[in-house]
Amino acid sequence: MTRERYEMKYGVGVIGSGGMGGLWSKVIASHPDCEVLFMYDPNPDAAEARAKEIGTQPTTSLKEILDHSDVNLTLICSPTFTHPDLVRQSAASGKHILCEKPMALTLASCQQMIDDCSNAGVTIAVGQSIRFWGAFRKIRELVAEGLIGTPCLAQVHRMGRAGIKRNIPRKPGPQQERRPWRFDTRYAGGNILESVVHELDFTRSILGEASSAYCEVTGNEPYGDNRSPVVIQAMINFEAGGQATIRQGGIVGFPCKGSWVAGTEGTLSFDVWEGPVFHHHPDLEEPRVLPCDAAYAYDLELLDLLNSIEGDHEPENSGINGMKNIALGLSMYKSIELGKRIEFKDGFPLELPFDYQYRGLNNIKE
Repeated sequence: MTRERYEMKYGVGVIGSGGMGGLWSKVIASHPDCEVLFMYDPNPDAAEARAKEIGTQPTTSLKEILDHSDVNLTLICSPTFTHPDLVRQSAASGKHILCEKPMALTLASCQQMIDDCSNAGVTIAVGQSIRFWGAFRKIRELVAEGLIGTPCLAQVHRMGRAGIKRNIPRKPGPQQERRPWRFDTRYAGGNILESVVHELDFTRSILGEASSAYCEVTGNEPYGDNRSPVVIQAMINFEAGGQATIRQGGIVGFPCKGSWVAGTEGTLSFDVWEGPVFHHHPDLEEPRVLPCDAAYAYDLELLDLLNSIEGDHEPENSGINGMKNIALGLSMYKSIELGKRIEFKDGFPLELPFDYQYRGLNNIKE
């Protein structure tokens, strides 16, 4: 992939040395105009291990990063509940920010993060990487080019092949033991905000702002010795007139592949993130296969942020875009709680308190 060269050189402090911190540190280190100056983690062993991978300096001092004059960009890869304070401190120190998704746990926190960056004159991007991934990116480009006319319907899945769930008490899995915060909604956003928020972002990028959302969750019901798999299903209407069905969960033994966007003049579908994309049209006996380029989504996400800083404009993954994704995700939780459709105006739900935080089970019906 051809990379742009920038007027500015970017010294980066990566905050959080877990999986995403490790991924992002390698993406940053591979860019000719970027250098990871620090890998931060409160756990010194984690910081040192990640720093060794790319040959940079580990630190357990956030102050060391924020006070360093050569650091002009922080990459926040820490647990969700820490995002607002880390953004506040980074912005106050004059650093541009890429904050991993989900942006925050409440709309009030999202707005404060946006305000902190605006007041400090720095740019914030939120790590919604899927919009840059193979098939997702290709569909966005083809829809913008008008290949399928006006997009009006979509089915977008984050589904997987589930195992048989026995009707016995479950022990914590390895992920829960390694990252307990991720499964505790005091500190994380549950499965909607922590995972399917990516698909919500993609769907909004195609169909525009939501006008209403209705969501239900099924599963975890006893059937003899077994329990049914948990599936979240949402029906979202959009201001422009379109509608999307969003599903997250797993089906026993079935991989559940197949997302599509239908327009007035054709349909685009895909089975895997990397593509290809299939173009369906009444004049085609077989769908046309459209390959996707191999550009790495995280590289493109970084370029989006750097271009916005250099060009003094908002990135695709702007703070307000991240906030609207959180609004849609939280409205799905609220719809499940109230058993009713949640209405929106200007991309925000009307019946959702600004300080509302989902505090139920991580998987809603575990």
